[in-house]
Amino acid sequence: MIVDTHTHVVAGDANRYPLRPMPLDVGEWFREAPVTAEQLLAEMDTAGVDRGVLVQAYSAYGSDNAYVVDAARAHARRCVGVCIVDVDADAPSTLRALAAEGVGGVRLFAIGNPTLPRLDATEAMPVLETAVELGLQVIVTILPSQLAELRRVLDRFPDVPITLDHCGFPNLLGGPPFPEARPLFELAEFSNLHLKVSSHLLETAELVGDPRDLVDRLVAAFGADRLMWGSDFPQTHDRPYPALVELGRHACSRLPGDEQRAFLGDNALRLWPQLR
Repeated sequence: MIVDTHTHVVAGDANRYPLRPMPLDVGEWFREAPVTAEQLLAEMDTAGVDRGVLVQAYSAYGSDNAYVVDAARAHARRCVGVCIVDVDADAPSTLRALAAEGVGGVRLFAIGNPTLPRLDATEAMPVLETAVELGLQVIVTILPSQLAELRRVLDRFPDVPITLDHCGFPNLLGGPPFPEARPLFELAEFSNLHLKVSSHLLETAELVGDPRDLVDRLVAAFGADRLMWGSDFPQTHDRPYPALVELGRHACSRLPGDEQRAFLGDNALRLWPQLR
C-alpha cells in the first residue's frame, strides 16, 4: 500500500471556501494549479497511490481548516486531514473541536506565522499537550535555522512521535554525504523524530546528483522506519502527479523491499492506523 503523506487540496467552490492567502514566498500555486480532493483522488488512482494525508495549506488558507476537514471527512476511507490552529488562548479548544470533526493531526507551521514565530514558544506547548491528549499526530514545518527549536521540543516530548515536513528544508549543496545538512542528521538521536521526504526535497537532491543518495544517507542516520514519502502535490507541480510518485519510488529503489514498503506506506500506516 502506498500512502502520500503530504498533499494539499483547494476547493472548487471559492464562495463556500474562500482563499485566505498568506504572505509566504511560495508563489500562488493554489491559483495556478489547484486540485480538489476529488481530482487528487483521481490522480492517486492513476498513479497507484492508495491513501493520502490532506495537509492544511497555510499559504492558501491560513488556519481556516474548513475545506481540509470537509474533504477528509467526505473521503475518510482513503484520507486523513491535518489541521493548523492559531497559537492563542483558544488553541486547545479549537483543536478539540477539529478532532471531533475527524482530523488526525495538527501542523505547527512556524514559518512566517505571526501566531507561532518560534516552534518552542511557551504558547505552543498547550497545543502539543492537547494533541497528545487527543492522540493526534504532530507535524512541524520549520526552516534549517529553527532546528534548535525543534531539538527543545523533542527533548520536552520524548515519547511523542513528531514529524518534520520536508526534512526541515536541509542544505544539500555539495551533494553526498551532504555535509551542509549536518544539523538535520544530528537530530537522529531523537527516536521520536520522523521525517517527510517530499518531492520538493527530492527535486532539490536531483540538482546535486541522484535522489537515492539522499535517501540512503537519511536511512543510514535515522533508519528506514522513520522516513515517509510525500508528493507535496499540487504545491509541487512542475511534473505530473504520476511522475512525482515515480520520483518517490526511484528515490528508495536501492533499499531492500521491506524498507521500500516502509518508506512508501507502512510507516505512515503505523502513525495513521485509521488509513488501514
